[in-house]
Amino acid sequence: MSDVPVRVAVGAIRNHLGEVLIALRPPHKHQGDLWEFPGGKIEPGESCEQALARELEEELGIVPVKSRPLIQIPFDYADKTVRLEVREVLEFRGSPHGREEQPLRWVHQSELRAYSFPAANKRIVNALQLPDLVAITGEFGDEAGFVAGLKRATDRGAGLIQIRPINRSVPDLRALLRKVQDVCKVPVTVNSSVDRSEWPNLPGLHLRSSDLMSLSSRPISEDCLLGASCHDAEELEQAARIRADYVFLSPIKQPSSHVSSSILGWDGFSALIKSAEVPVYALGGLSGEDLSSAQAHGARGIAGINMFWW
Repeated sequence: MSDVPVRVAVGAIRNHLGEVLIALRPPHKHQGDLWEFPGGKIEPGESCEQALARELEEELGIVPVKSRPLIQIPFDYADKTVRLEVREVLEFRGSPHGREEQPLRWVHQSELRAYSFPAANKRIVNALQLPDLVAITGEFGDEAGFVAGLKRATDRGAGLIQIRPINRSVPDLRALLRKVQDVCKVPVTVNSSVDRSEWPNLPGLHLRSSDLMSLSSRPISEDCLLGASCHDAEELEQAARIRADYVFLSPIKQPSSHVSSSILGWDGFSALIKSAEVPVYALGGLSGEDLSSAQAHGARGIAGINMFWW
């Protein structure tokens, strides 16, 4: 097997309904009879965007108009090593059709896990479930204050909630998790400041950077969402190594109370995530108005406390 990975441009194509296009691989091809996200090999001298435009026109008869980075995935099959460079295609010209007679299907992102994909594609499925906005819980005095904060966060567009327990017992935490599902029904992760014995029982886990760097493998099931807080290239590489589903990278504009790192700014942020193998959220002194800037610099979205919680 060659040590040089085959670079592959992949398109996660969305329509106006938010559905994602998948295609069935022919039985005679590598990973045949499995569903895939369209794309193909990046030729020498091509950028990912150029290769994706060529492949989508050849395979589907469409031209991507607007796309953004989603995730990069290195993967070793038994017979080859690949590096998938995945872009989310948000706008395109033309009507997709299988120019190679391949069956196509538009699928809602929540139903993608019901389809059989090549192993390398499974992380694309996970990345497509991630929202643009992530809320981190702030201080609250009682359950009523917690519920009010949740409602504000989801009213402001948060599609994922990270709970940061502050001196909360395990029974209290479980009650809070039930409240999240009762009130807003969005995915939840819990900050790793809780006792490690509780990690396997959580619906999702978000690792503090110190906990992230102490691990040698993924600490929870692949069926649960795993996030991590990062501040530099070493932590981003560790997050990819343990197969985190997303990370926060901070601080962008100003440090939060628990971060002593120097401010990255958008240029520093963009430079750090250029080769990141996990979707990255920008964090630190941001507001909802920063979402477009964040995504223009390669972020999956933005995360925060103040813009959601109070």
